[in-house]
Amino acid sequence: MIPHNSTNWVGIDVSKRQLDLASLLPITKLPKTLPNTPQGHQKLLRILSSQPDSKVILESTGGYEQGLLQALSDQGIHASRINPLHARSFARATGLLAKTDQLDAQILVQYGAALQPAATAPLDPERQQLQDLLKYRQHLYDQLHREKMQLEHEHGKTVIRMIKTRIKSLEKQITQLAQEAEEMARNAPTLAPLLEILTGVKGVAALTALSLLAAMPELGHLTRKQVAALAGVAPMNYDSGTMRGQRRVKGGRREVRKALYMASLSAARHEPTLKDFYETLKKNGKPTKVALTAVMRKLLIHLNALIRRHFQESQQVS
Repeated sequence: MIPHNSTNWVGIDVSKRQLDLASLLPITKLPKTLPNTPQGHQKLLRILSSQPDSKVILESTGGYEQGLLQALSDQGIHASRINPLHARSFARATGLLAKTDQLDAQILVQYGAALQPAATAPLDPERQQLQDLLKYRQHLYDQLHREKMQLEHEHGKTVIRMIKTRIKSLEKQITQLAQEAEEMARNAPTLAPLLEILTGVKGVAALTALSLLAAMPELGHLTRKQVAALAGVAPMNYDSGTMRGQRRVKGGRREVRKALYMASLSAARHEPTLKDFYETLKKNGKPTKVALTAVMRKLLIHLNALIRRHFQESQQVS
């Protein structure tokens, strides 16, 4: 059963062109669909403004939800953006296996009413710009990988020449985007001090720091357990009865783990504390992957503490 209170949860299944809507309370006069355009957003805002107890829940959809999320935030409307995998798992738990846009919107309503997710804080424009640069850099990097794979196959001279030209062009653009992202961050009042703090830790290069700032805006606002779980580097118990299973990491943000992995490889060799920690784990028989994951977790917790201290000191000054 869904808990009932005065809050009216509005579920929105977001696609490129359309918003599919569902509401917890039937008195809310919502259309079934609206266009995913500024005009459609404004019409939704007018409806929700007449329902002061409304809260919106939607899924991450690769960026198609960003405009709507920003519009809701600007209007002061509670809006929660959740992981699509969480919504799908919730649907299966309730016995709903079918999937349509309207059903997805209704599941989001039930998810919101049952779990009461917190509002998603909108990104500041500087961090949005950083995300945009790094996402496109990753897009180009994926293309570069595919082009290099082509060289492993038989091709004529003309095709090989074009592939090599394409590879050089992509490498140049990838380097350029990394430089522009760093320059932008160093000139951004909100990002520059954070970048300076992160890169001050041995093993954390500028690109790693930028990736963390873009993929984890919550850095510095979470506890050590929360930040490790959000990144997917916290060991999870697998116990049942008298059986004690092996602890494993699961879930979390892939971009954060990727950035942490590269930093941990360097930190395990050059940062004295983490180097000793890594070598102790190895001497105790831990596999390399397990030891590196532990270094990733320890490094992330340290970085989170440094950023949190910066925020606390900034508040005291102001």
